[in-house]
This record gives sequence, structure tokens and C-alpha cells, in this order.
Amino acid sequence: MSWLFVVHIFMVMTSSSSISFALGRPSNETDKLSLLAFKSKISDDPLGILNSWNDSLHFCRWQAITCGRRHRRVTMLDLDSCELKGQISPHVGNLSFLRTLNLQNNSFEGEIPPQIGALFRLQVLRLQNNSLSGEIPVNISLCSNLWYLGLGSNNLTGKLPNGMGYLSKLQVLNLRFNDFVGKIPSSFGNLSSLEMVTMESNKFHGNIPNSLGQLEGLTYLALGLNNLNGTIPSSLYNLSSIQLFSVHTNQLVGSLPPDLGHTLPNLEALYFHSNHFTGRIPISISNASKLYRLFKFQLTT
Repeated sequence: MSWLFVVHIFMVMTSSSSISFALGRPSNETDKLSLLAFKSKISDDPLGILNSWNDSLHFCRWQAITCGRRHRRVTMLDLDSCELKGQISPHVGNLSFLRTLNLQNNSFEGEIPPQIGALFRLQVLRLQNNSLSGEIPVNISLCSNLWYLGLGSNNLTGKLPNGMGYLSKLQVLNLRFNDFVGKIPSSFGNLSSLEMVTMESNKFHGNIPNSLGQLEGLTYLALGLNNLNGTIPSSLYNLSSIQLFSVHTNQLVGSLPPDLGHTLPNLEALYFHSNHFTGRIPISISNASKLYRLFKFQLTT
């Protein structure tokens, strides 16, 4: 083996080690480039929130960014109420350590990039109060660690993906004030951790799934201002943890169960008006001692 060959091998090995070290260094280049790509999609930043996003600072010190201590990777992007206008860059899907993405209360437009489905560590997704359009990406179901999903007050359309029923850790689901259509997926009954569901003011139709009665920890159910029909599943009246129960302004029929006040002991607010219920308000409602808001019923006998 020649001396020159040995030197050549040594140089290749040294070079490879340097490259590996560079790729694995704490100031991860992928995160930095992804954030800069995100910034490039912002068309208006009147408060100058993103001014610090430049080479003069390590990206973990940029405003609105939180990094983990160990790997120095981005774990939180929090741009709540920053008056930003623009689109959500698909490169956000490369922030593989991201746990919280908070873009609520801005003026983001366009669609939710499907690349968000690659964020398997994501726990909190707050996109409410923007001008987002299009449908919920089907692969949102891949974000299996989500416990908060806030998409309310946008211009979102289409049917809800059945795969959302696989988000077993989901506790809060906010879809209110959009233009969603179709039926409420029966797979939502699999969301065993769900505590709060707000889906009012959309265009949902069909029956309320009986499977929602499986959500034993549910405390807040708001389905008002839709086109739901049929009767309220009896299983919902057995959700003893319910505090707010709202189905007003739909096309629901039937009568209220006589033991309503006993089966829903934690009830604080009940909104059943503007439907087609018949019969009378059950006398047992007086046993719901926590009830402070009972909107005027419109019952026919």
C-alpha cells in the first residue's frame, strides 16, 4: 500500500467525519432554512416581529422561536396576534421537533400545507382566526400526538377527514365558524380523550353520530348553527360530565328525556332553541343545580 494511498484514505475519512459532525451540530441547518422559507411567505409584518430572523443571531434566539435545550431544535413557533399576512410555507413540515405551532389571530391566507402531517411530535396546532381556505389535509391524522387542534374562524371548506378519528390524544377540537360540509364522522367517537368540541356555524348535515356518546370525558359540546337533523342520540344524555350542551338552530326533532336533570348533573348551559322539538321541558331540569343558562325553548305540544 503506497504512502499516497494511505494519505488519501485519511483525508476522505477526515472529510466524512467533518460532514457528519456538521450535519449533527446543535444549530441545525434544516430548522434555520425552514424558518427562513416560512419568513419568505410573509407579505406583511407591520410589527417587525420577524426582523430578528437573520444571520446576526442564532435561530434559537429569534423572536417567537423556542428551542429544546438538548438538541437545539425548534420546538415552538408562536406568532399569536402578530398582525402577519401571508401564507403558511410548506417548509414548516421540516421542523421535525416542533411541538407547538401557534399562528392564531393573524391574516394568513391560502391552504393549510399537507406537509404539516409530517410533524409527528406536534401537540398543539392553533390556526384559528385567520383567512385560511381549502380543506383540512387528510394526513392531519399522522399528527398522532395532537391534543389541541384549533381551526376555527377561517374559510375552510370540504368534508372532515375520517382519519381525524385516529387522533386518540385530542382533547380540544375547534372547527367553529367555517364552511365545512357533510356529516360529522362517526369515527369521532374514537377520540376518547376529547373534552371540548366546538363545531358551530358550519354546514354540517345529517344525524348527530350516536358514537359521540362514547366520549365520557366530554364537557363542552357545541354543534349549533348547522343543518343537523334527526333526533339527539340518547347516548348523549348519559354524558354526565357535560357542562355546555349546544345544538341550537338546526333541524332536530324529538322530545327531551324526562330524567334530563338527573343524567346531566354538571350541566351549566343548555342551548336547544330554534329546532323542532316537541313536548315539554322536563321537570327534572330543576335538579341540575349548576345550570345558570337555559335559552328559551321553542317546544310544540
